[in-house]
Amino acid sequence: LPGSMGYQEDHEKENKSPIMRKDAEASSSLAKVVSNDALTKVRPKTPARVTPLTIPSSMSSPLSPTTADVFQLPPHISAVPTNINLTRNMFSTLSLTPPFSPHVPPPFFPHVPPPPAWQRPPHSDSGVTAVVEQEGYISLRLRHAVVLDISANQAIRLTNNLKNSSMSLSACTTQMALVHLKGRILQYGPRVEVQTEDDVSVKNAKIYPRGISFTANNMALVYLLDEAGARSTSDMFHDLYATQIVDTLFMESCQREGQAVPTCIRLLDKARYWRTEAGVDCWVIGHVFIQQTEDGLVTVERELQHGDNFVLKTSPSNGKVKFDSRFVQITASLGDESHMFLRSGDRRLHYSGQTKVFTVRNAGHSAGFDEEGELRIF
Repeated sequence: LPGSMGYQEDHEKENKSPIMRKDAEASSSLAKVVSNDALTKVRPKTPARVTPLTIPSSMSSPLSPTTADVFQLPPHISAVPTNINLTRNMFSTLSLTPPFSPHVPPPFFPHVPPPPAWQRPPHSDSGVTAVVEQEGYISLRLRHAVVLDISANQAIRLTNNLKNSSMSLSACTTQMALVHLKGRILQYGPRVEVQTEDDVSVKNAKIYPRGISFTANNMALVYLLDEAGARSTSDMFHDLYATQIVDTLFMESCQREGQAVPTCIRLLDKARYWRTEAGVDCWVIGHVFIQQTEDGLVTVERELQHGDNFVLKTSPSNGKVKFDSRFVQITASLGDESHMFLRSGDRRLHYSGQTKVFTVRNAGHSAGFDEEGELRIF
C-alpha cells in the first residue's frame, strides 16, 4: 500500500542516519531507558574508565560504579548552612542545658512571642508585677488578668480583663465610672447616670437631687419619679457607650505635671506587701489598700483623711463587681442572676439581665419598663 511503503522508506532513512548527532547528547540518564547493546556504539567516545573505588570488606554489598546514583540531600536538611566551618562553629558553642548561649539564636525555629498576660488562663499566672508607666501611674498586674492602676494623685482604675469589666475613681473621689456587660454607670458630683442595652431597647436613667428621670429609645417622652409620683418631664442623658468612660476618667485624673513619674517611683519604693495565713495577698501603695484572694477576687480600698472610705471589688471567676461609698452603692453580676443595682440614699435602680425589666424607686413610688419595654407605674 502507498501508506505502508512511505512508512518503510522513512524507517530505512532513520536507520541509515548517522548516530554521531546523538552521541553528543548522550548522558548517564540514558542508562535507565536504553539497553546495553545500544550503548556500545558510544562507549569508545567516553573518557578512560576510572578505577573503581576500593570498598571495605566489612560492607556486605559493595557498590558498583555503573549503578551508583547521585546523592541528594533530603528536603528537611535544606536549611542547614552549606559552609562546613560555619556549621561546625555554630554547633560547637551551642549549649544543650540551661542557660543557653545568648550569642547563638535557634537556627531552625522562628521566634513566637508569648500571648499577653490578660489572655493567659488563670492557672498559667506567673506572679504579680508592678511598673511605672510613662503616663504617670503605677500599673499593678495581679493574678487572673486583673490590673490595678494607681496615679500619682491616687486616682484608681481597676480592670477585670477576663470578664470585660472595669471601674475608675477620680483623685478627688467625686467622679466614678463603671463598665460592665450589663450596663454602664457614670457619677459626676451629686448626679449618677445609668445606661443599659439589650435586644428590647436602650434604657437611660439619671439620679439627681430632684429625683430620678428615666427614658428609653423606644419612648417619645422622659419621665420623672419624685415624691409626687411619676410624670413626664424634659431632660438630657449622656451616651455612656459612645466612649471609654473608665479610661477617659482615669487619664483625665492623672497629674499632668512632670513630677508624676518620680512620685509614682517613690510610692512604689515605699509599697508594702504581706500574705495572710488564709492565703490573701495584701499591698499598701500610698493611701490605697489592695487584697487578692486565691480565687482571684480583688478588693481595693481608699480611705480619705476625713474618714470617707471607697471600696472597689471585682471577681474574675463570676464577673461580679461592687462599688461602695457614702454617696452611692453599686453591684453588677453575670450568669443566672445577672443584674445591675444602684442605691443612693432612698433612691434605687434595678435592672435584670434575664427578664430585661428596668425599675426605679423613689420616696415609696416605683416605675420603669417591663419585659416588652413598655412603661409601667407600680
